Amino acid sequence: MAAKDQTPNRPKNKKGNSQSRSGINDYLKYAGMGFQMLAIIAIFTWAGVKLDERSGNENSIYTAILSVLGVIIGIYTALREFIHKKDDS
Repeated sequence: MAAKDQTPNRPKNKKGNSQSRSGINDYLKYAGMGFQMLAIIAIFTWAGVKLDERSGNENSIYTAILSVLGVIIGIYTALREFIHKKDDS
């Protein structure tokens, strides 16, 4: 009895492989955008906390303002990437 090749079946055409790579690239791009948004929000919040500590405020006004500003800037950068991708298509 002859032993069969144990390699998995892979698509013979390049179209199937290209669609797979495109999906992975899109996933990595959007995951990166999420981490970028998280980093922006975290940096702005951290800066607000430090400003509140230095100013001695009882209320965390700098933290609140900078956190909201970080969210706005994070959403802006994500939307800019979405619009940029849509224009490329």
